[in-house]
Amino acid sequence: MTKRLMSLLALILALSLSLPALAYTPGEYEASAKGYIADVVVKVTVDDERITKVEVIKHEETAGISDLAIEKLPEEIVKEQSVALDVVSGATSTSNAILAAAKAALLDAGAKEEDITKAPEKTGNAEPLAYEADVVIVGAGGAGMTAALEAVKSGASVLVLEKTGILGGNTIVAGSALNGTDTPRQKLLTMSDSEMSKIEEALALEPKNDIMKGWQDEIRAALDAYKAEGATYLFDLPALHALQTYVGGDYVADAAVVDAFARGAEQSAVYLEELGTVWVEELTAAVGATWRRSHMPSAEPWGPKGASFVLPQATKAIELGAQVVYEHKADTIIMEDGRAVGVSGLTTEGTPFTAKASSGVIIATGGFGANVEMRMKYNKHWAYLGPEVRTSNVATATGDGIVMAEKAGANLVGMEWIQMLTRADEQDFSASIDNLVFINKEGKRFVREDGRRDEIAGATLSQTDAKIIEITDSHEIERLGGKTYAGFDIEELCQKGIFVKADSVEELAKAFSIDPAVLQQTIDTYNAAVEAGKDEEFGRQVFGNKLDKAPYYGFYAGAQVHHTMGGIQINSKAEVIDTNGQVIPGLYAAGEVTGGIHGANRLGGNAIADIVTFGRIAGQNASAK
Repeated sequence: MTKRLMSLLALILALSLSLPALAYTPGEYEASAKGYIADVVVKVTVDDERITKVEVIKHEETAGISDLAIEKLPEEIVKEQSVALDVVSGATSTSNAILAAAKAALLDAGAKEEDITKAPEKTGNAEPLAYEADVVIVGAGGAGMTAALEAVKSGASVLVLEKTGILGGNTIVAGSALNGTDTPRQKLLTMSDSEMSKIEEALALEPKNDIMKGWQDEIRAALDAYKAEGATYLFDLPALHALQTYVGGDYVADAAVVDAFARGAEQSAVYLEELGTVWVEELTAAVGATWRRSHMPSAEPWGPKGASFVLPQATKAIELGAQVVYEHKADTIIMEDGRAVGVSGLTTEGTPFTAKASSGVIIATGGFGANVEMRMKYNKHWAYLGPEVRTSNVATATGDGIVMAEKAGANLVGMEWIQMLTRADEQDFSASIDNLVFINKEGKRFVREDGRRDEIAGATLSQTDAKIIEITDSHEIERLGGKTYAGFDIEELCQKGIFVKADSVEELAKAFSIDPAVLQQTIDTYNAAVEAGKDEEFGRQVFGNKLDKAPYYGFYAGAQVHHTMGGIQINSKAEVIDTNGQVIPGLYAAGEVTGGIHGANRLGGNAIADIVTFGRIAGQNASAK
């Protein structure tokens, strides 16, 4: 063999070694993985060397929560040629399902696992990002997006900064309702003697201040007129809502702010309805609401749980020009000459940014229910709120806005008031108390189910193993349309053993190792109270149907951290108050990030009314030049 031929062969060998090895068998491949609600199906397209396309072709994930993950991750897989990517914050279940399904499809295509699971190198943008708008809003939850809509409607340019990769914050996973006076719907309900007694008890209370006295005087005048006309429908008016909120919070709240809240709440349900929210026609009382003014949303057209409390505003705000940027975590309020003029922070990738506001800054970042350190720092009333205590909040409810505002001089109020709520251990069921009965492991009722949330949670914690059983029957299943308010099929949950379904009370008792005779006596006594409209045992005043329609259903529940009543002090204009009692110019706050509205205890259904009412107020005032 000549030297020339040998050199040529060596060159050919070297070139062949430098060419990439065939990684895939070209074609399209599909695989699925379990998402939050159901399987997510992903299709990947490959040539012999690269991933050329990734698509989510089927899913049942929640709109708003899953959107960015479904949009972003397929593009990132193609860009990075890897499935070793960070999940979209706030959409962990959907993100993991997309990545797992894509990985399975790529393995089917012949990929080597080590080749598609190499983590891409992160490189933060060295150049800081700079934004400008008339109104800058921190937080894309219910309060933030309501504020955005109001501000953009006024003609202001609006920028919303969201630290996660999803829109909706804690609101979109809320399982409650919106409280507000609604005379047309309340005229379809009949007021019970016990409800009339509740009003008279509130009127007999010694007023704590002139505002409370004003509410009582207004209620008396309206109630006299109601009685004079011989009315029997459910009486209500904003002054009663305010009084019940103030008394239910142990007089700790700012009465002037409560007044603005209750009067604004009357319009909040109408406001959302005009944006496309569909209410279940019959008003109910959410758990801990104490009055039948709770508006429950239909799952259509926005989706289950809290979607109807945030997506209508968000959709309209974005349509009108509001800009939402994700994965931008603000940590500092920019102050100039004593005025809030913007915020700064870091993106998820580590890029610094500033967002200047020519008119106003609105903090709408939610509470701190998922921040164990803050819970333990401020807790004064519960025995323990450490890491073992679960929360119903999203993991990102960490109090960032409260910390940020305090650094800017804002006053904090009511931080020690942390609400716990009795909730299902595994899957939420119904936000309505009408047809739910709480029993302990011995098969007996132990609390009035329509009482205050702190009372119910405290009573729950004192039961055997700090666990209780919530039971209902087919009246509630039919009212819910066969699905939990989170959108899960109840029959499927029964088949998985998450809920217990029984054809008789005896069978239900045996499923929970309860003496059937004890449970039957409990239900018989409860049904007699429903029929009489009076609960001699515990004083329950809100009733639905008797518990008498098989099949029966039950599930374990326990107390969880649910809402933080304390936060940034605001006035009735949603302006932030500093430690000297003065308004901080240019700075506003709305939603669970604020304090002084709910006092020591929040009534169920008042949080949604709060975020919509003060979101509107903040957006209107922050955009006023």
